[in-house]
Amino acid sequence: MRRAKPYPDVIKEINKWYEEGHYVCFFTARTTEHEAVTRQWLRAHGVMYHQLICNKPRKLPPYTEYHFIDDAHVKATTFKGKITPFVRKKVEIEVFEE
Repeated sequence: MRRAKPYPDVIKEINKWYEEGHYVCFFTARTTEHEAVTRQWLRAHGVMYHQLICNKPRKLPPYTEYHFIDDAHVKATTFKGKITPFVRKKVEIEVFEE
């Protein structure tokens, strides 16, 4: 964990969002015991953020996806090692019946 490779372009983009006034929160499956080393890594690599939340649920078999239930609008995307501009797509999603 201490030796995780940084993605400079990703850090640059996250810091840009922070400077633009976006709220930056990392929600990670790393456990609380890894919180200090995670914060040290973020600080050492100059990552600007507001909040770090540990203990995100892990996808353990037989489960294949997460369902987050929140009373606020949530935007989520899967990070695959590269940040590119956001695009709008029409996709089918499951929602609660009204």
